[in-house]
Amino acid sequence: MEGLWDVATETGETACAVLVPSTKTSDFSHAAKQLSLRENFNPKAMRSDNWPCKNDCWALLLGHEAKGRLGLFHFIKHITGTLRKKHLDCNKSVALLLHCLCYHNDSDHNNLMLALKNGTLSSTGAKLTDENTEDLKGTRLFRVRHGKHLRKEIRSPEVTRHMLENWFNACKCSSSDVHNRPAGGRVDPIAQQPLFTPETTDNWMCCEDKAEHLQDPLPLEEMCCTMPPNPNSSNQLNDCLSRRGESSLESFHGTLAHFVNCGMINSLADNLNLTGTARFNLGIRNKLRLLSTTAREQRKKMPGSWETVTPCSNHSELAWVNSLAKDCGTAEKIPFQCTEALVNDLNFLRAHIFDANDKNLDNDTLCLCAVNRTVATCCN
Repeated sequence: MEGLWDVATETGETACAVLVPSTKTSDFSHAAKQLSLRENFNPKAMRSDNWPCKNDCWALLLGHEAKGRLGLFHFIKHITGTLRKKHLDCNKSVALLLHCLCYHNDSDHNNLMLALKNGTLSSTGAKLTDENTEDLKGTRLFRVRHGKHLRKEIRSPEVTRHMLENWFNACKCSSSDVHNRPAGGRVDPIAQQPLFTPETTDNWMCCEDKAEHLQDPLPLEEMCCTMPPNPNSSNQLNDCLSRRGESSLESFHGTLAHFVNCGMINSLADNLNLTGTARFNLGIRNKLRLLSTTAREQRKKMPGSWETVTPCSNHSELAWVNSLAKDCGTAEKIPFQCTEALVNDLNFLRAHIFDANDKNLDNDTLCLCAVNRTVATCCN
């Protein structure tokens, strides 16, 4: 097997994950069509790592003209993957590149800066000065700790292209036009190498051409969910849950690598992958429950650091306890309200290969699954 084709929904849950022999469209088209046949699957838009490539294919598979966009993560990775990571200015250049593509919502940014300066975000109550906050904003620590409080807005295509041009000139070490496009970068004083590699220029030019495909298809209010803070929180900052799905998908890729290893038998590997993916989805659903107004009273009794932790991953056991409560005559007040029933006939990951082979699919044509409408790939 060469790759994994998976899909994340707007909530960040993994809806489909299958092994594929290659990255050819014909190898994952069967799984894509099966996913589109679900009753509750009707996407308004989609993001992929290589849009607008294969847009005709997606329109054919989904049955309508797909409103597609290019994923921001892969757009950035296409450039940063060519930079020399040990260069002295690498982290600074990545922060500047992010600034070229998106910016933080003004209201969210203002509330965060206020919390940093009045000390409500620090466990010790330490207050940061203007210089401290400015230095912190350019670091990875700022994105990891405080990025959840900020909604990201994508810049317009022309502004993005203009800022990418300035970024390239500011980071390169040599220029063929020293008057109109002077070089502002420097050679690393230790390694004696520039930041850019020979592939950086071509990838940067390709990304400039695709800048028009980055913009969100919906308004910002529909692209982010706002989770109110814990009533006991001192800073009272909202958490922003992105509905772009891409960040959760990449997070899932990071945990997927730890589910199984190559020394396991196939059945054990399938079970561990399915279990890990189901628990990943349960964690997201547990966080989404905090968006409801009815959860506010319950959150008052729980520390803020624990409320996003999934209390129980075995909902079959919870349902069994609820059934015992009903047998005892307490059906009006069952102990566990948010339980989910298992979905029958789950088929996941490696089973897609056998499902496709059993149907003797022609690799030269797309699989439209006109006859067999059974959902073959799902994870709940």
